[in-house]
Amino acid sequence: MYAALVLVFSLLPVGAGIPVRHLDKAAHVCEYLLFAWILTHAVRASHMPEPEYLIWAWIYATSYGLLMEAFQALVPWRSADLYDAAANAIGAALGIWIGRSFPRPSIRIRSTP
Repeated sequence: MYAALVLVFSLLPVGAGIPVRHLDKAAHVCEYLLFAWILTHAVRASHMPEPEYLIWAWIYATSYGLLMEAFQALVPWRSADLYDAAANAIGAALGIWIGRSFPRPSIRIRSTP
């Protein structure tokens, strides 16, 4: 679901606004931080060894960011930027680190006797 949301927002026309230097890079970092964090928890459920699922989550998030930049190069109202792709990869790495450092707490259901 989140991947579809990223796709839609990546291809929407960008309106003219007040340009704030590098604000879009911060948005890319935050967007892919959340994406990689979600992926970390999803891939963790596959019961792969930890280093392996962390690497796969980063590869998937970073590859998806590259794919979005490639799509943006194909539509006339958007433009691709390698710095955006780098911001996506950095955000993904931060999301993996946060997902590993602060795992989602498990929910335990108590059974009543």
